[in-house]
Amino acid sequence: MTTLITSPQFTPSHDVKNAGVIKYKENPLKGLIKKDHEGQVKRAALGGSALMTLLYLFAVAKGQKKSAFKLRDMFKLDFGALTAIGLATSSVIGGLTGGLIADKKENCKPKLKEAIHQFLGNIVTPITIVGVATSQIKKHNFDKFTKWTLNALAGVVGVATGVTGGNYIASKVNERIFKENDDRKVGIKDFGIHVDDILTVIALATAKKKDVMAQTVEELPQTGIQKFISKALPAIFLICGYEAGTKTAADVNKNLNVNKDKAKSA
Repeated sequence: MTTLITSPQFTPSHDVKNAGVIKYKENPLKGLIKKDHEGQVKRAALGGSALMTLLYLFAVAKGQKKSAFKLRDMFKLDFGALTAIGLATSSVIGGLTGGLIADKKENCKPKLKEAIHQFLGNIVTPITIVGVATSQIKKHNFDKFTKWTLNALAGVVGVATGVTGGNYIASKVNERIFKENDDRKVGIKDFGIHVDDILTVIALATAKKKDVMAQTVEELPQTGIQKFISKALPAIFLICGYEAGTKTAADVNKNLNVNKDKAKSA
């Protein structure tokens, strides 16, 4: 008599909900259009971030425009250090507010802590360092090559130091406020909103010979992608609000487990 051997039934090691949490860091927009709770939170965070950004753009454009205001003026702004900080901060406030309203109470603290990281670590500190450094360079009568080199260093070192140091400060602030350890690590996505500074450095490094008379970065002809990025900054800064509004306790626990595993393997 022949015995049939049936294959064992496959049982997933984690449910679908947990799978979504595990993959969140790889694809933060996953589940955005779903009708479940996670999708609602993500839409609320993105919507709140976008709404506050638009309100900020409206206020700045309205204040700068001396003649009759037109809607398209909101998307023709030139962003200095202060206006860029205000723009990104408005995104964080909107995303955080949307996330807090839509999500569970247990995820409030992670969102507030992430908002502080976004504000201090990814916005205020790096933008301020780069802004102060470039403004000081303008005040000195350096030769062209020195100015270009210093502007490039200001972009690279300013962003790297600002994001790393700013997030360290944010961790200390969170520990003071919430009376618990904050082990959030700096990741590549924390540097994402500073793509404009990175492109400026690339422009300096690849400038054509005909542009050698440019004394400062501002005088250097912009490439097509630089012009696009400068206009797309409001959309890029939505990342800050979205990250703050979608942070959950599960994300924090996952990062803690990863850090423990690394410590054991070290």
